[in-house]
Amino acid sequence: MNGNHTPEFTLRIRLLAVPTSGEFDEFHLEHYRAGLCYVVPSRLASLLILSGYAELVEDRVAHAEAADFGQPRFPRRK
Repeated sequence: MNGNHTPEFTLRIRLLAVPTSGEFDEFHLEHYRAGLCYVVPSRLASLLILSGYAELVEDRVAHAEAADFGQPRFPRRK
C-alpha cells in the first residue's frame, strides 16, 4: 500500500495575510492570496490560525431573528 487514503478533516478559513517564505516549508502556499477563503486540511488551518495568518469561517450562514418584546397573547378562557 503506497498511499494515504485516510480522509482528512478540513476547515474553511479566510487568509488574513500570506506567511513569508520559509515559515511553513512543508506546505506549498504560493497560490494562496490574502483576503480569500479556502478549505484546507485541519493541520494547515490550525497552524495558520494560531500564528495569526487566518481566521476560521463559519460554514453556516447566520440568519437574523427578530426579537418579540411585545406582550404575549394567550387565548381567553370560555
